Amino acid sequence: MLTYFLSPFSLKESSVGSSLKLVMNKVWSVLRLLWGDPRFLAMSWLARFVAVREWVAACGDYQPPATVDAAVIQSTAGAYSLDSSGRVATLIQTHGYYVGFLLQDSTLQDLLAFAETTPCYANRNQALPFYIQNKDQFEQELGTPLLLASYLNTHATCEAFQKLKTDPYILDVASQYLNHSAIYLRSELAWAFPTPHTLAEKVNTARVYHCDINDFKTIKFFFYLTEVGEDEGPHFYIKGTHRHRRFSHQWIGQGCAAIDDEVLVETYGRDRVHRVTGPAGLGFAGDPYCLHKGSVPHRQPRLLLQLEYGIYPYRIWYY
Repeated sequence: MLTYFLSPFSLKESSVGSSLKLVMNKVWSVLRLLWGDPRFLAMSWLARFVAVREWVAACGDYQPPATVDAAVIQSTAGAYSLDSSGRVATLIQTHGYYVGFLLQDSTLQDLLAFAETTPCYANRNQALPFYIQNKDQFEQELGTPLLLASYLNTHATCEAFQKLKTDPYILDVASQYLNHSAIYLRSELAWAFPTPHTLAEKVNTARVYHCDINDFKTIKFFFYLTEVGEDEGPHFYIKGTHRHRRFSHQWIGQGCAAIDDEVLVETYGRDRVHRVTGPAGLGFAGDPYCLHKGSVPHRQPRLLLQLEYGIYPYRIWYY
């Protein structure tokens, strides 16, 4: 996803041949999106601008269900928070993210059981399935360390996941933030491993500051299924960059991923960087247009579940 908008000059390719190849790949991607869903192509250009994003959200008219008590929603949901859905949505609108969800223990245990008993796929390659408990042996057979392993679409068969996907509390948070009835877009359950990454690998695995533009406005929910400290690949946000962004950074959109992390931190302020750490079961949500990144684990693997909701459905995506 990130590499789609990275232009040849921003990737600092020294070879003319490499630059030409990048240009041709980008042209092919544009043509593929144009054929697959012209609305998505138009959105991918327009939604890079803050004013457009906020205008589309303002055109919505979502009204929270008045007949449902927020405390009841939180107490029966697969995930809950001490804050009402309205307050969570307001905090995301202000900061770009919110940290403070917790999974019900039964939901957490069901997701962990699924991860242990279902094959995952090395580096998202469907041809490379393995069970997580066999990772070391699988790496030896493969002859190379793994960066990550995804369950691709198989997690959709997990009842605990379906419970979260349709959780009324999560849906109400998403809908209030988007100001539209939230539409489920996509999700992923994936491991990140403590393996050294090259810069290109960090870009491809979203380990650099970046923004995602998957609709005029979306919201992503993340849940740590393993404990995440400073050395287990925590997520980072640069507070407020979903609404306050240099115009040049809006113009290049997802191309912000080609800007060095330290440059972005210095541009927007080190005091605005927020690192998300916490126990297994901790959840957080954010506008993925807000500059953010996952980091590379250094000690233990990290298992993460993410779900994304938006305003409009599309027939195609970047991949």
